[in-house]
Amino acid sequence: MSSPKLITMSSSQAQDRLPDRVRNDIYAALLSGSGIRNVEDTLNHQMQATGFKATLKAYINHLLRVEGVATFPEIMAKVEAKVLHDTQAAKNKDAANGVNGVYGHSGQGDDYNLALPASVSKEGAKTVLKELDKVCDITAEEK
Repeated sequence: MSSPKLITMSSSQAQDRLPDRVRNDIYAALLSGSGIRNVEDTLNHQMQATGFKATLKAYINHLLRVEGVATFPEIMAKVEAKVLHDTQAAKNKDAANGVNGVYGHSGQGDDYNLALPASVSKEGAKTVLKELDKVCDITAEEK
């Protein structure tokens, strides 16, 4: 199988909002190869390794069994709100006292800490950059 044609652009073009055609070309290149699967695999592995997926599952079970949430849209709304709240709270806590949060049980009466672990974002971003590097050629402009 031949390697895909690289999408070329300058560094300033890469900083601006990409035109729809270029963005679609990048999506197509990532989808035609293993790029998207690699990003998904990395995120899935990191969420599993940090216990995030187990905590998420336990929280959803809690919503269904204890709080009586009955519909998928309600579950999604509650999960999204909790992830945003807990992630922001963890960031504020880290900024205030310089320590990392503990995933899983927070010890403050909330058995389901759904703060997105930093390693998920960090490793996910690394994988995205690696996969983009396979399909894009960004040349640095001389100033």
